[in-house]
Amino acid sequence: MSRSQIPLLAALTLLAAVSVCGCMGQETVLSGEEAAEVFAYADPIADNLMQGFNDGNYTVYSRDFGPEMRQALDEAAFVQNREDVTSRIGLYESRSDPVVTEIGEFVAVTYRAAFEQEDGVALRLVFKKGDESHQLYGLWFNSPKLRS
Repeated sequence: MSRSQIPLLAALTLLAAVSVCGCMGQETVLSGEEAAEVFAYADPIADNLMQGFNDGNYTVYSRDFGPEMRQALDEAAFVQNREDVTSRIGLYESRSDPVVTEIGEFVAVTYRAAFEQEDGVALRLVFKKGDESHQLYGLWFNSPKLRS
């Protein structure tokens, strides 16, 4: 496992535990009005998150973290993770092609993101259904260069 995966892996422990216990069903793609409702809150959160990432500003980056995410991905882990990501694929530039999926009690938005040195990076944000505060419960950056 690469160093860049360790901090994000820690942040996803809750989701992994739920998945292993069988509490989560199949992933279902949402469209139409359901997807539009999710985009309405996910897009501004993604904007803020990636601005904080590019600026190296943990306060901005973590603004929408749920308590589990904030504990698992603290400022020290953010600094290490950001360095690992930027050294491999550069800074974030843009995102497109969002897909909204539902997995048990969670909803995820996966974007196709462009970074300075790699296009097509999967940027995945996970939220808990029914959470009106729209806190992040999971976050992934995934690409061939990040896995190597």
